[in-house]
Amino acid sequence: MNHTNRSMEDHASSRYTCVSLCLIDELQRDYLAGRDPGASFPHVDATMAAIIVAESLEADRLWDKLPELMTQGAPPDSSRESLSDWSLATLAELFFNLADVASKQDDTDQQRDYRALAWATLEQALNSPTASPMLWYEDIFRDIGEELRFLGEAGAIQIFKRGLAHNLRHNEGGNAHNLLRDLAETYLRLDDLDAGLRIFAALLRNDPSDIWTYNVMAITFDNFGLTEIGAQAACRGLELLDETGDPEELRDQLLRSLGDMEHSERHGREADVDPAVLADVRAALALDFDAGARRPIADLCRA
Repeated sequence: MNHTNRSMEDHASSRYTCVSLCLIDELQRDYLAGRDPGASFPHVDATMAAIIVAESLEADRLWDKLPELMTQGAPPDSSRESLSDWSLATLAELFFNLADVASKQDDTDQQRDYRALAWATLEQALNSPTASPMLWYEDIFRDIGEELRFLGEAGAIQIFKRGLAHNLRHNEGGNAHNLLRDLAETYLRLDDLDAGLRIFAALLRNDPSDIWTYNVMAITFDNFGLTEIGAQAACRGLELLDETGDPEELRDQLLRSLGDMEHSERHGREADVDPAVLADVRAALALDFDAGARRPIADLCRA
């Protein structure tokens, strides 16, 4: 294929890309025309531009092999080992697409197999010793963690912890609170109620004015039989909105969750929680909204 005539829509892509196809297209055009890649993009340094060109060209060649992949199901493991993380992400995207095709054809076995290949390929990218500048690794950690959590696999804990470490290292903890809530929910789903509730209590003590912690507790705790605590969290969330307003438009959601819990038959798991942990959660839920003992995010994560 003549890559100089490739349309932008034909470039390999992934749901995890953090660069635009337009940027990929322009950098490739510069390179293939003998120009300095990235010269027209002052915000992209030369090293970054060279990496994007090399990895995107490799992935484009892989993308061209879609008919072969549809026939074989997967390339040999030896060839996958030599691929960049970006190419692995685009390969996973192909497998996700093939799984969608299988789903439309009501072929559940093929759908399951292709999805398994996609997740395995993404995990391979996460285990790479290098990092591509073209990927949102944090989103990969989150999605794999959610998939493992859905399957009830304990490996979800480690994936969310690794995602949290990545966020601390590369994003200065900018999304750490959300990842901590994900980790806490994962412990609850794996029936480690004490570990999950300890994290929620720590989040509440750190910042009792964070509406998202109350919201997550309100919409998920009934699933784990922690209806009493969930209802208390919903009520506290509504009280917080009364004081601060509702810019995120969460009031209706909290009210629905509270109503669902009032009629829920799933309750009573509080009896399975360590009494000290339960007391700590209840005390944290009773804190004044301005009484947070905030600490650096890395310290909170370690705790």
